[in-house]
Amino acid sequence: MSYKTMIIVVSNRNINEGRTDHQLFGEEPNTKGIDEIRLATATYDEISQEWHLALRQEQQLDEDRARSSIVDSSRPSQQLFTEVMEDIKVGKRKKNWVFYIHGFNQSMLDTLNACREIQTLYEVDVLTFTWPSNPGGFVTREYQQARQAARASSNALDRTLELLGRYLSNRSLEDMRNCRISFNLLVHSLGNYVFENFVRDPIFSDETRIFDNVIFHQADVDNRSHTQWVDRVEHSRRVYITLNEGDSVLKASDIINPGRLGNTLEGLNAKRAIYLDFTNGENVDRSHNFFNSQIENSTIQTIFTRLLNGQRGETVPGLTFDLSLNAFRL
Repeated sequence: MSYKTMIIVVSNRNINEGRTDHQLFGEEPNTKGIDEIRLATATYDEISQEWHLALRQEQQLDEDRARSSIVDSSRPSQQLFTEVMEDIKVGKRKKNWVFYIHGFNQSMLDTLNACREIQTLYEVDVLTFTWPSNPGGFVTREYQQARQAARASSNALDRTLELLGRYLSNRSLEDMRNCRISFNLLVHSLGNYVFENFVRDPIFSDETRIFDNVIFHQADVDNRSHTQWVDRVEHSRRVYITLNEGDSVLKASDIINPGRLGNTLEGLNAKRAIYLDFTNGENVDRSHNFFNSQIENSTIQTIFTRLLNGQRGETVPGLTFDLSLNAFRL
């Protein structure tokens, strides 16, 4: 059966009306407000090597209705969810899915290409939450603006996960038995700051219950306070945090921030977290991305294959547990 590259995109970026390529979503927040989310599907044409995006005309959400248990079958996001579930049943879509949140300075094209690589490398399907992380300008000021956008995007992420969780939980018992799927969350770099602010919000409840694995990958957030919010992620099956002490991107972030979670090998004491330290791994060096194809390390590749398909990563041969560090090390 033929299989076509398709990415589901949820974004609080601005919309460039009339565009059907990767420039459908711009680099600024949505003009109706940064909490406003829009839904699209993105397909990749192998011949032209171009992306084609189709916007779903979702109506404005009513907050009370959005948090109710009622499912509106006419809502475009519900319709897309139903279509995907049917495709999974007949083998047109994968049963294992990755919910991907990118980091700093990522254009829409960068994000789509990263999603396609995840899909290809790990034989999963991908849903991405993409936020305005690429404001432009002098890099230090741009980074500060991106942090502000990350903090402000937490409500949009909350709305996205609330809807997705509601659609998943309202499936019939028959569908739950016969169409079992695995959702796994991959949060990269500064995307973790979006997620941290989402989790720290007083209204955070059990939105993460839909995930088998939650992976905080090379997190550009403070190490010293990470236990306060990581341990609130208690409804997923497993929580992983990756580490590389030599991470060059996070070392640059250290210049204006306290020690980053993704490159600090101390204070690793979150009760819910399984820490994976790649620092001394073969070909790791100063790497900031371990889920793409650039790292030639079979152990790391096996770990991410398992993690992004809903399995345990810490049991992969080649890892040993360091009790003094409280981490599994290469």
